Amino acid sequence: MFGYVKVYQPELKMGEFEQYRGIYCSLCKTLGKRYGFTAQMTLSYDMTFLVVLHMALMEECTGFKKGRCPYNPIKKRTCCNHNAALDFCADAAMLLAYHKTEDTLADDHFFKQLTARMLLPIMRRNRRRAAKRLPELDQLIEREMLRQNELEESGIASVDLAAEPTAEMLSALCSEAANDEKQKRVLSRFGYCLGRVVYLMDAADDLEDDLKNRSYNPIALSMGLNTVDMEKIKSARESAGWMLNTSIAECKAAYELLNVRRFDGILRNVLEWGIPGMQKLVLSGERKKRPSRRSGGFNDAKSV
Repeated sequence: MFGYVKVYQPELKMGEFEQYRGIYCSLCKTLGKRYGFTAQMTLSYDMTFLVVLHMALMEECTGFKKGRCPYNPIKKRTCCNHNAALDFCADAAMLLAYHKTEDTLADDHFFKQLTARMLLPIMRRNRRRAAKRLPELDQLIEREMLRQNELEESGIASVDLAAEPTAEMLSALCSEAANDEKQKRVLSRFGYCLGRVVYLMDAADDLEDDLKNRSYNPIALSMGLNTVDMEKIKSARESAGWMLNTSIAECKAAYELLNVRRFDGILRNVLEWGIPGMQKLVLSGERKKRPSRRSGGFNDAKSV
């Protein structure tokens, strides 16, 4: 995924951050155990958020413990006990990672394509394993990724239609956390709006690069942009900001209807501080300028 759905550490309580970091570390371990060390390269904030959401709705919490990380074995760190949410999200991550690798082969420059070509056999094997565990989700993701490719090849200028496949995929991933039909409907809407946020954020983030490379970008097409004009790019990002605000507001409204049993502080932090903070960085163009530095509490993934 994209790394836009993350906590804003300065507004997170120390205990909540320790829990968040423990879930992050546990997802990394689960990826390694189920799919090998290369799978750990796909670890993201977005999938960590999904684990937190799933665990927040579980009837019982499996709890936390102290453990050692193979990448930092000297000091024991908090991690959560194994549970079904970790397994599901690790499997889902492999389904998404396979298609991301395929996309890189089709769209990116030579060196990224070379890396993707080397990883593709591993990702294909991991996808087959995950598909056996989650066959329906595998079919849905493949169908939506195919639809995404068709929309991009057609050069459609509608941002709403272009965001639809990502929204449907996030809707399916979130609704799997439901315990009943009512909750499933709410989670489906929550995930749909979250998927729109992720897609719009990515399109706004890549706007300048896509114009330089003449790559597909629905925001550029909807605004009639075909050259790198910073004033017009700024205006286009502002328009995207209005769409993002609407989707974020709907996401928050759906969240209020959920029966969250735990981790409410973490989830609210992401929705009220994390995502809006990332939106500010993206729309200002600051995220592309400082991709590897800390910015307002948004740390590089490896620093969690």
